[in-house]
Amino acid sequence: KAHPLERPMAMAPKAPAEVQLEQLDEAFGPSYFEHGRLIFTVARDIPGMMKVAHKLQQKTHEKLGSMVEIILEHVKHELWLKLHESTTSCSLQKGQEVAEYQVTDIPDGIRQHPYRRDRLPTLEVMLLWEDPSNGSVRGRCLFTMPHPEVPKLEDVDDIFAEIEPFFAKRWLKVQLALETPQQGDFAETPPDLGGLPLSGADVMVLACHPRGFASEASESVVHVSQCQPLSFKAKTDDAGQAQICFLPASLNKVQVTETAVFHGTEVSLMGSELKSLDEGVTNLTVRLLPKAQASLSVHVFCMPKKMPEATEEMFGIIDWAAEDRQAIPAAKVDVTPLETNGMQLSLQHTAEDSFEASLAEGCFSVKVACDGYETEERTLMLLVGPNHVYFPMVPRSVNVE
Repeated sequence: KAHPLERPMAMAPKAPAEVQLEQLDEAFGPSYFEHGRLIFTVARDIPGMMKVAHKLQQKTHEKLGSMVEIILEHVKHELWLKLHESTTSCSLQKGQEVAEYQVTDIPDGIRQHPYRRDRLPTLEVMLLWEDPSNGSVRGRCLFTMPHPEVPKLEDVDDIFAEIEPFFAKRWLKVQLALETPQQGDFAETPPDLGGLPLSGADVMVLACHPRGFASEASESVVHVSQCQPLSFKAKTDDAGQAQICFLPASLNKVQVTETAVFHGTEVSLMGSELKSLDEGVTNLTVRLLPKAQASLSVHVFCMPKKMPEATEEMFGIIDWAAEDRQAIPAAKVDVTPLETNGMQLSLQHTAEDSFEASLAEGCFSVKVACDGYETEERTLMLLVGPNHVYFPMVPRSVNVE
């Protein structure tokens, strides 16, 4: 028999937080919602029911605040009896919902109207929300108690305890901001960071939920190497902001993946630092260290039939900047960072023979291709500041003197 700690991860039992997250995803989907409506259906002609409803309404408003709009829907058991007596005596089926009996727009299929049921609910709580993926209204019953059962005032805390787990997730807005990099003693002006893009960055929240307690050790105990946090991901928009809905733990870590513009980072977010539901969305600003920026200008031109002379002043190197150059604007210039998973970038033609881009300092591969010319490729080390590179393109089957 294998030791419990040696069992594969596939056999590991799910943590309580994983089970709760699966239940929430099953109810609402991974997108969740920001605002919703709670419909309290109350049988007002039953003694004591209105006091219970108002106490539950007050407690819900204190805990959930502006996240939900609370709507009271009054029904009468006396009217339910009359409707069922008339349909029974006439041997007719119960009809569709009547508009005047509705206090809010509940699309068909979400629920069966209380007056059409075999037992009228004395108290029912239904959540309505808008599906962010398609804009449709969705609903779920969070609590119901059919007649003749009647809740009491002392049951309000227990009723709310059944409702509250459906609002366990929290919304977090992560705003990325670039720190001003440290400058040398001889730097004249601080670098301009306004044009650096912050969109499309990967932001991930790692919620470090416990899997159990050592005192509960048994054959199902999970090895520490298999205790992974719950991850929630999003990408930043054009404003450098990412909005994530996650199941918070006592300790949460917010990670921002490194890009070509800035270095990655990780910050801790304690559960106590999150706003409660009645306070709204939690805002977090994550400051990033920008990478040293280098400007690259690739000059693409036709190799002259007669090569210019290299002068001693240029140490035997041709000074292409001082020569007349025949531009090739139709050329294709691709730049690829020499790092793991480096993304290729195509440079845009700006003027005459120049293709320009702003890149992070580092080592790059530059490839220049054009119909009718031999393809050229070089490895360059870009340094902070302007970098001018000259690519004299040789026509195919042409000899240069």
